[in-house]
Amino acid sequence: MQASEQERAFLDTVCQEVRWQAAHPCIRAELCDHIEDQKEALLRSGLAPEAAQEKTLRELGEPEMLGQLFDASYRPAATFGVLAPIVLYALLGIVFRLLVYRMSGTAAWTGFLLAVVLGGAGIALLFRLNLYRLGRFGWLTYAAFLGIVIVIPAVYSAVIGQVTPESTIYLEVRYLWMLFPLIYGLLLYRLRGLGSFGILAAAALVGVPFLLSAVLFWSGFYWEGIACFASLWMLIYAIQSSFFHCNKALAIALILFFVPLLIGLFLISEPYRVARLLAVLNPARDPMGDGWLVLRIREVISHAAILGEGSALPTAAQEVAARFGESTNSQSLLLAMLAYRYGLAVAALPVIGLCVWIGYGITRVRNLGSTLGKLLASAILLVFGAQAVLSIAVFFGYPLWYSAVFPFLTDNTLAFLMNLLLAGLLASLLRTDGLYQDTQYRKKRLRLRLE
Repeated sequence: MQASEQERAFLDTVCQEVRWQAAHPCIRAELCDHIEDQKEALLRSGLAPEAAQEKTLRELGEPEMLGQLFDASYRPAATFGVLAPIVLYALLGIVFRLLVYRMSGTAAWTGFLLAVVLGGAGIALLFRLNLYRLGRFGWLTYAAFLGIVIVIPAVYSAVIGQVTPESTIYLEVRYLWMLFPLIYGLLLYRLRGLGSFGILAAAALVGVPFLLSAVLFWSGFYWEGIACFASLWMLIYAIQSSFFHCNKALAIALILFFVPLLIGLFLISEPYRVARLLAVLNPARDPMGDGWLVLRIREVISHAAILGEGSALPTAAQEVAARFGESTNSQSLLLAMLAYRYGLAVAALPVIGLCVWIGYGITRVRNLGSTLGKLLASAILLVFGAQAVLSIAVFFGYPLWYSAVFPFLTDNTLAFLMNLLLAGLLASLLRTDGLYQDTQYRKKRLRLRLE
């Protein structure tokens, strides 16, 4: 056999002994580097190429024994602590729909059970997916996101002559914004070493889709806002981690200056937006009338007991409690209604459980060896955390968004499905921990040639 064939056969035999197939490329790369270094040393000592190849492989030992040693070293990281709570919350979601929302109707249950099946299948599939290999497809994934979330709904609306968000397919595909921080993490990793240009490009990659959705579809910006928050946090983390080789303090200061400025300009562009924001503090001034609902939420909470059903509600609050679950806005009252019907202690349990799960995830993410893995896993935890914070804000009577979703428990089928998929992606990232480590990179220089 030729030398290259001999080496390939040796590597194949080694990998046959390693049960975790995801580790095979890493093992091959590690052995190839060692073989090449040893061969070069033997060639410099005067050996012929064929002899150097044979001696190198012989010194490595029997490939079967070497493969067994690699098999003992390369094992998937445990993910029970990540997936077990998700299974519990998914089961709680079914219980909540039976006992809390009292969901009825064949169509509603068919859609939800389909989401459970698809979510379970998605977790099983994504659990085996190696997200680290998707880094090379970051730009393609970003283009696909823009096409599905922005271009297709816009073209569809233009063709059928419907321009309001309620009449477009955007209300369905907008849930894909939950995946945007993951896509953005792939692009951030690709922009490493590009200096100030990389920071500007990274900021534009967040701003462009958000502005397009704001101009083309007015839809409340709940999922869009969560995605932008998570993405901007990741950008600040990337700058702090010296991704771009620039003045970190200045870059972060500019982001912290311009982002609130743009948010302020967005709010003052329409007077009612500022009024509605101030209405969170003074509900009676809400120009859209939703301040009435804020007052009712606070009445429900104030009448809740530590355990068991709360005391009698005023007439207006009774109407809100009776209609709980009938509309999308009322779904954000989940924690408040749990507190009133079953007690504050019961309402606190899912909140504490989710916070503990997120905290456990943070400790796992901090120990990841790859910065790309940290970016992607942090993006998922930020999406979960933002949902929890906005739901808790409603519980305390400060509804920044009336469509707030508590992961898995709120009666929102598409959000339930997407959260299951995000949990599967997080487990996949943590499972492959140890296969990938950061490589050194240098500052890149952009070269422009004019012809």
